[in-house]
Amino acid sequence: MRENRLRAWLSVLGVVIGVASVLLLISIGIGVRADITRQVESLGTNVAFVVPGKLDDSGRPDGMSVLGISTLTLDDVAALSAVPGVRAAIPLTFVFGSVQRNDESHSAMVLAADSRMGDLRKEKIGEGRFYRTDEDDDRVCVIGHQVKEDVFGSAQALGQSVIIRGVAFRVVGVLAPEEPTAFSEMSFARVVYIPWRAAVEAFPGAQINRIVVQTDYKTDPDKIIESLRAAMLRNHAVEDFGILTYRQLLAAIFRVFNIVTALIVGISAISLLVAGIGIMNIMLVTVTERTREIGIRMTVGARRRDVFLQFLAEAVGLSIAGGALGVGLAFIGVSILRKYTVLQPLVTPQALLLALGVCIAVGIVFGTAPAARASRLSPMDALRYE
Repeated sequence: MRENRLRAWLSVLGVVIGVASVLLLISIGIGVRADITRQVESLGTNVAFVVPGKLDDSGRPDGMSVLGISTLTLDDVAALSAVPGVRAAIPLTFVFGSVQRNDESHSAMVLAADSRMGDLRKEKIGEGRFYRTDEDDDRVCVIGHQVKEDVFGSAQALGQSVIIRGVAFRVVGVLAPEEPTAFSEMSFARVVYIPWRAAVEAFPGAQINRIVVQTDYKTDPDKIIESLRAAMLRNHAVEDFGILTYRQLLAAIFRVFNIVTALIVGISAISLLVAGIGIMNIMLVTVTERTREIGIRMTVGARRRDVFLQFLAEAVGLSIAGGALGVGLAFIGVSILRKYTVLQPLVTPQALLLALGVCIAVGIVFGTAPAARASRLSPMDALRYE
């Protein structure tokens, strides 16, 4: 291998690219999963969401909830609040429209919820405060830091007003900046919170799009979900609602995510297969070039097993060398992605073990045929080979 450096480098190049690609993609996938989990859990692991429309077989809400046709009412909120183990049942309304100031419109996600939402989400306030219980009827708002930058720039936001669908709301708080994530659409940087009762008064016809239910950590989650469903059924003739927990939300997201990840990793694994075939071809050529060497070794006492293990060890060595370089290249890629993108890849011990295991497997699987061929050579024929 040392005497044929170029050939050895060409042999391991495919393994380097394959291992680096697989490890980097797995690390990105693990990082994205952790990112999604962190964002969903920020809503609270003891939080359930009651949505309009029955969930389908995969646990996703019915399409009518997206269209804004809601069957949820204040009676449902009261019924859920009375369920033992429920700390709070908060109506949530999506207020469609943009945020305006000085005749300029800015994109924002306007959510109408009462003051308990700030405690439930444990919102970090950068400036001012979240609106209080005694302000649930007032036209005040709390804006995300990106909304503040878009609307006010470097100017003071507290005490100023923004226009939402023609109604003025006074800013009493600005959310602190969030950590950068791979899913900016899930970010609350562009959220605007307004009190629910004030929104209902300001926008006639507003309906309840979600009911956020905070439960007691000490209560069995499966039992309380059944209690929530029973309470809703007492108000509805049919089950035209669904109850989502954070585990169901993660399962629905990961179901699609796992398919995409498997597809991408599968495509990258093809490069490892090609690299393995390349190593096998190079080793077969090596056997031919070193036929006379093999004959000399066997005439001075080397057994077939010794020759077999020699060539197998070379193939495995090439694979491990390529794997080590690939792992190093993957770590460089992870560092670059962490520094210059919103992606936060995570390299886990399991992923490293998988990469090393793949390297050894490639060497063994694709090194067996050349090693077997070398061990079957006749010593006399090998000596006469030119």
